Amino acid sequence: MSHPFTPGPIDEDLWALTQYLLKCGDLLDDLQRQPGEPPQRLADTIRTGSALYRTSLHTGKLLAQAALSDAATTVDGQEAIAVLRRLTEATSNAAARASDALSALAHGDTAAAGRLLEQSRAHLYRTPVAVQDVSTALLRHDGFLYAQELAERERLGAGSPAVKVSEAQRKGLALLARGEAVLHTSDGGTREVVAPPAAHIRATTIDALVDKQLIALTSLVQQGRYGVRLTTAGVQALVSAPPARNHGLVLTAPAPVGTKGTTLPARRRR
Repeated sequence: MSHPFTPGPIDEDLWALTQYLLKCGDLLDDLQRQPGEPPQRLADTIRTGSALYRTSLHTGKLLAQAALSDAATTVDGQEAIAVLRRLTEATSNAAARASDALSALAHGDTAAAGRLLEQSRAHLYRTPVAVQDVSTALLRHDGFLYAQELAERERLGAGSPAVKVSEAQRKGLALLARGEAVLHTSDGGTREVVAPPAAHIRATTIDALVDKQLIALTSLVQQGRYGVRLTTAGVQALVSAPPARNHGLVLTAPAPVGTKGTTLPARRRR
């Protein structure tokens, strides 16, 4: 029997979206810094509007892929879908404002065009960071499904009661569940997950997982680096933990344009 779900977004698609968003932001910034003569300004605005339109289409495609995949079956996958939905709205609104700016320019109203382009830029506020949030949420989604399959295969649910974990610890376990993480310990003893890039976990959370014996560390060749895997207790804790529901995600509302940021590509998911 074929799998009922379609594949969700892969990291290459999300990385491409980040680059599109950064490029659109640069184009809008260039329009504001170097307005140019009316003919050139119109041509540059057409180019920027086209880039925004293509970006909104790409974002909508990723939203559809995520919504039709098994991401909807976990709270972390649902978070990824929610963020992608907001990204789709943000990029669509940005493209619409750029289209309105083109109309204003065509009628000689440069002041209105400038205001509309500012609104378009505001809709892209923090959108590259939001793409990283999607990648991290999907990584947790994958980790939970992996742990769930392992627990069923090893019949881990019938043993002793699972260790209770906080929501931050649950998310940390999900990010580490596939056993592909690398941990770096500094000379001062601070622990940091350095791979995969999307696995952002606080040092205090890592320490708690180690203290509760929910993760095991294996020394690697490079000094100060360790492979990470969930222990049996860690798998049980992850699959048994009641995840907190995500309320009121606020990620891409228009706001003053801040400093541009970049994100790192996460690992490939299944």
